[in-house]
Amino acid sequence: MFNVSGNVTFALAASLNNVSWVNPWMNVLQAYYQNMTGSYTDDFPDKPLEFYDFVSDTLPANTTESLLATKVKVLEYGEEVEMVFQAANVLNASKDHPMHLHGHSFYMVGAGGGNFDFDKDPQSYNLVDPPFVNTATLPKDGWIAVRFKALNPGVWLWHCHLDRHLIWGMNTVIIVQNGATPETSILPPPPHGDAPSTIKKKTSQFSAKQTTT
Repeated sequence: MFNVSGNVTFALAASLNNVSWVNPWMNVLQAYYQNMTGSYTDDFPDKPLEFYDFVSDTLPANTTESLLATKVKVLEYGEEVEMVFQAANVLNASKDHPMHLHGHSFYMVGAGGGNFDFDKDPQSYNLVDPPFVNTATLPKDGWIAVRFKALNPGVWLWHCHLDRHLIWGMNTVIIVQNGATPETSILPPPPHGDAPSTIKKKTSQFSAKQTTT
């Protein structure tokens, strides 16, 4: 990034699948609803751009580099999704990450330490009585696997609940497309204009001036 003097400086960023979220000039919900282009792209990667020993204590410095972008993941209504979150020990700073999804709850079907093994670890999934939550903690130097069904159309943020990591870009947006009926489609925005008649003016207890609440 550039500082105020025009010199190039570097700052640490957090990421999902090596993509650090950048807030767009137009919020994704409005851009999606109004079919506007240029605010985001729908090519959030399904997998990291590169696989390596994520929990190593000697990760090379270039693993701190990530793509700064506004990439979203688009799901069809009713699509069944499995996501695996893998912690990375970049700069020997791995820690727990409470991962939170707006708009949906999900089943936490698996968790473990080390690098996720695509062949062995799914065999240990709890598919009988997994916890049904909207936040699951990714353990230090470990992984979690979650599943959910996209039944809530709209634009939903998925992010780490640690404020610093959210600001650094450890988040993305999931867009769930409309279903086939009005009941399975995104609600329209509220109308513009005068405030609803149910909103009344009253006098503040701290001032004689009229205030609107």
